[in-house]
Order: sequence, then structure tokens, then C-alpha cells
Amino acid sequence: MSAPIEDHSTLDQDARLNDPLRRVAYEAGMMLGLEAVRDEQQYHRRRLSRQQYWLHGHGTLAGMVVGISPVSHPNPDDTITVRVIVSPGLGIDGLGREILMHEPYCVHLGDWLAAQTTTRLHEGFDAGAGLLWLAVKIRHKDCAIARQPVLARKLNLGTDAVQPSRIADSVQLELIPELPPTAVDDQRYDPWACHGPVADDPPLTEAEQATLAAADGVRAAQLRLHARLLHALDGGGVAPRELAADLEEGARVLLARISLAVSDPADIVVNPQRISINNLVRPFVVSASQLAWLARQP
Repeated sequence: MSAPIEDHSTLDQDARLNDPLRRVAYEAGMMLGLEAVRDEQQYHRRRLSRQQYWLHGHGTLAGMVVGISPVSHPNPDDTITVRVIVSPGLGIDGLGREILMHEPYCVHLGDWLAAQTTTRLHEGFDAGAGLLWLAVKIRHKDCAIARQPVLARKLNLGTDAVQPSRIADSVQLELIPELPPTAVDDQRYDPWACHGPVADDPPLTEAEQATLAAADGVRAAQLRLHARLLHALDGGGVAPRELAADLEEGARVLLARISLAVSDPADIVVNPQRISINNLVRPFVVSASQLAWLARQP
């Protein structure tokens, strides 16, 4: 049996990109408790997520296509059962943690809409265009599994003294009423978007300017990019400022935007003829090996 658990403490830990990590210093005869074991786990886990965050950014690596079933219906005025389906795939969430979907995930769109308040749906309603916008987002999620008996630590807990013996990696898939950005060049969902843009002409010392002036061609272009990287974190430090306000939003990764043609969020006709999906608004994480593989495809 498995169940999602509240992972606010994990989110808080993973968002602290500026905390020095620590691992256990094992010595013969040293007594170690739960804190030592957890520190050891956190060291390896957070080190990997930081490597992915800084080297790759966040977004889709492959798969996780958002679609609907059925894809068509002869009468657009009929309300029918429509499911939003996300195909298997993998990616990296906003905190550098692995997103692995080994099987399709499904959301019953009609049931989900019925469970929302009208006020909530209005957050994604464009009255002028007659569209209700939903963002499909995903992030890493801890999942407690394999409950086992434990020693009761309080009175009257002897009949239900069990705790999960494992924390499995899972995902949290969400539909969020949200208007799309108005700016065409909006980069909130690009990799490294939590860090502000870097000026084309960062401040350089006289010696650095001389080094740049002495270079030419490709070397000069590389040095200009390297100079920008030197000042990429100016003013913001290592920890992204945007994550402090809403850890969950900082961890989420956009997969697609869904629009439903509606006249009133309180009276929605769920029909595939009224639904449009755009998967290309998401951020992608592309490695050199992926590019080489794509280049070989016919």
C-alpha cells in the first residue's frame, strides 16, 4: 500500500541550493542514530539533484505528451467523458529532481472541473476569448510505502504502531487554472528561468578587457560568454529568489496548456471538439547525446 505524503520539509531542503551539504564521518565504535542515516541519504540525493539543476536546468527530457481521450466527437454540444492523459516519459523538475513516469497518468476532466470552485476556475478564464485555460504541471513527489510495525512511542498507540519503511520516488500531476503569459517572449518556463537574465556587457576589469581584446574569432566569442557566466548570479546568489515565495510552484514544471471553449466557467460543456492542447509551450532539457541521436533520424 502506498500513499502520497506531505513533503513540505523535503521541498524546503531541496530548495536550499546554497546550503553546504554534509555526509557522515564513520569511525569505529561511533554510535550513530537516525539523524546520521538521514544525513547520509540527503547528501547523495541532494548532490545529484543540484548537479541536474545547475548543469541541465529543468524541463522535459523525453515523452510526457499530454493528450485527451477520445480525441473527437461528432456533436460539440454534447457533454461526454473526456480524460486528460499524460504518456510515459522523464524529465527534471524545478528543483533538479528526477521526474519518471513509467506508465500513463490519467485525469477525468469532467470530475476534476466539477470539484473546482467557480472562483478557482475564473483564475484561468479569458472572458474576451471565451476560453478557460488550464496548465498541466508536474513535479517530483515522495510516496510512503511498505508500512511495518514499529515500537510505540506514545501511550495507546500499540494497536496501530506502524510506519512506512520506504519512501518511493513518485510524481504529482496537476491541472491548474492559469492564464497563459501575454508576452510572446515570456521565459518563466525556460531552463534557468529562476535566475535573471545576464547583461550582454557585464562589468570587466582592465586586465579582463585586455584578455578579451587579445582574443579573436571563436576564442573571443567564447570569452564573452564566459564573462557573462561570471556575473550570472549577481544580486541573486546561488539560491533562486522566486522559490522562497512558493516552494511548490518553484518545483513544478509545465507540460502543456489546455484551452476549453466556454462561455461561463459555471456551465462547461466537456467535449473534445472544444478542447485544444499545446505541448510545445513546455521547457525542454536537451543533452549533447540527444542532439546527436536526433541528427541521425531520417
